[in-house]
Amino acid sequence: MLKNNAFKYVFPIGMLISIFLDGSIFSIFGASLSFHAVPNLSFLWIFLAMFFIKDDSIHYEWWAVLAGIIVDAFYMGFLGVYTFIFPLAIYFSKWIYKHLPLNVVSAFLIYFIDITMIFSLALLANRLESLTNMSWSFYLVYVLGPTLAINLVFLIILYIPLQFLFDKLN
Repeated sequence: MLKNNAFKYVFPIGMLISIFLDGSIFSIFGASLSFHAVPNLSFLWIFLAMFFIKDDSIHYEWWAVLAGIIVDAFYMGFLGVYTFIFPLAIYFSKWIYKHLPLNVVSAFLIYFIDITMIFSLALLANRLESLTNMSWSFYLVYVLGPTLAINLVFLIILYIPLQFLFDKLN
């Protein structure tokens, strides 16, 4: 599945680090403020790897399933929606980025759509299962807005370093 030896080790380690950083950063930005900025570095890691390493033998959807399982199990305590939403977003990203030029603007656009889709589908699924009664207006202002802001800032900050890392590994 992973042909390059360096990539074979760096990618899973980076994914685990990003999953643990999600929780640490959330405890700083999400819990102590009046709004909820939810970082999603685990998805960003897979997204940028898919964006920079165009290797059809790497099944990013399966890595997204694994990341979703870990995120759900570690942060939610049960398998939930991220197990299904992460691969759906990666599949959508792979489809749409074939039609756009490979640059920071297209990455920004696709990632913006992905984060919006991930968190909106998660809220919808949680509302259908009666796990939350959060209104859509509260969600848009206090969850989605800050979440998009923090995740897009992380994309801008990490775009060049991760592009350099993935170019070296490729």
